[in-house]
Amino acid sequence: MTDNLDDFLVSLLDEMVIEDMPEQWKNAKFINQRKIQIDKRGSIGERFYMLNLSRLYPRRIEYRDGDQGDWDLKIGKMKFEIKTSSLDKNGKFQNEGLKKNGDYNGVLFLGIAPNDIYMYCIKIENIDFENQIINHNGVCVRLHNRGKDELNENATGAGYKCDLKPEQMRRIYTLSDLKEEFEKEFGNDIK
Repeated sequence: MTDNLDDFLVSLLDEMVIEDMPEQWKNAKFINQRKIQIDKRGSIGERFYMLNLSRLYPRRIEYRDGDQGDWDLKIGKMKFEIKTSSLDKNGKFQNEGLKKNGDYNGVLFLGIAPNDIYMYCIKIENIDFENQIINHNGVCVRLHNRGKDELNENATGAGYKCDLKPEQMRRIYTLSDLKEEFEKEFGNDIK
């Protein structure tokens, strides 16, 4: 044991990270997603979609970095909210902050599992906020109203919560997979 408190704290933090890490994430390909501060993880999804969709639709992308409104990415007249989550110990991707009256036309979900990438796309008009359910393109999930849907600011927990399982999303491997899934929902609206 060392008297140096810096070394002591480094060792303690190393132990706690391993102790707190769900087993499925240990030695995972995308482990760094879990190391990013939780309120910054969404930036990964925003940049992931911005960079890849820019390759598919050059010069048509507008991107808002950070929490500067309801939408994160715009292609033509279509505005998208991007929800990014990592697989939790219960095998779900938890997404918060879906707003019933948000200034966006669609949601792009990005699920990061230890070694896999998943996506799901939906137009806002296909989300049944009144009955608190998504029942679209083979996905049927309940929404959970966090009780703060009408807040204008981006308060933690505002809006609706939506949990998706990997089997409710599409596993994507290539840019072609991403394009196919994206255009299945939005193809007619962005051309």
